[in-house]
Amino acid sequence: MTRDAPPRAYDCRIVADPVTFLLVSFRRTPVWKAVASGRMRAGGRRPWLAARLGRLVAGP
Repeated sequence: MTRDAPPRAYDCRIVADPVTFLLVSFRRTPVWKAVASGRMRAGGRRPWLAARLGRLVAGP
């Protein structure tokens, strides 16, 4: 991140409850359950990239 960089458009923006985000990223609860309960949603130009969240976060 740089201070003078122009604003960028994000491909995928994830809005989530913090606890739900940790549970999904550590594979303790499925993504579909978090989305169905309204605790997590994705938006942006390519929201389908949010399905890869579990593979991007290293678990304990």
